[in-house]
Amino acid sequence: MLNKLLKYDLKYMIKNMSILYILSIFFAITTRLLFDVEQSVIIKIIGQISVGCMFAMIVNTLINTMMRSWIRFRDSLYKDESYLTHTLPVTKNDLYNSKFLLTLIFFFVGFIIILISLFIAYYSKENWLAITNFVKNITIGLNMKTIFFVTMFIIVVFLEVFNAIQCGFYGIILGYRKNNNKLGYSILFGFVLYLISQFTVLLLVFVYGLFNPSIMELFKTAPTSIDANAFKVLLVITSLLYVIIIFIMSMLCKKALNKGVNVE
Repeated sequence: MLNKLLKYDLKYMIKNMSILYILSIFFAITTRLLFDVEQSVIIKIIGQISVGCMFAMIVNTLINTMMRSWIRFRDSLYKDESYLTHTLPVTKNDLYNSKFLLTLIFFFVGFIIILISLFIAYYSKENWLAITNFVKNITIGLNMKTIFFVTMFIIVVFLEVFNAIQCGFYGIILGYRKNNNKLGYSILFGFVLYLISQFTVLLLVFVYGLFNPSIMELFKTAPTSIDANAFKVLLVITSLLYVIIIFIMSMLCKKALNKGVNVE
């Protein structure tokens, strides 16, 4: 049944997100074409407009992935659509898992679309060398492999944003238990939960630092004198902590849902 739920949710997200994906790639192509032709005042102006549109679509892809995930979660569990949702022979855990996987899939897809758009618009040997040299300069200074740095950076950012989305889910669950101003409470609870999760990660890293002096030094030293090995450990620990927090929060969300849902 989870597969059917996910399939239905995917249709909803594809319908709402596909236009942004198409427009992102479209404006990336027009940007590339306009940059490749002989420049004139008009072509340059149109090219800059195209660049602006492309980045607007990129930003909207990220924002709408988050917003549509929250809207889909709320509408299917608490709004008019929920009257049908809660008659289905599925558990609350399946309902939550469907939304969790939906967000994970489309957050990943959106990230890929952004990379493709940027690649289409700006790829050239010169630009690629400039980017790789920039990253290499950073990694050489940190004394770590480029692939490790890039991979861990992407993972940490991905997990942090996904954690924020799930905090929104939990905030909606708690907010819609209230009798009035449910949306306002949902936003408030989600924001507070996000701050708590961020503080928890920082606190646990600090506690680990009490047993690992090199990690503790990261709290004391200036950014210009970072210990490379400590920074590597920090990236790995932070990623693991986010995974644990996301898992725990998903369990808390399911537990809260199983206590009952107040449909509007």
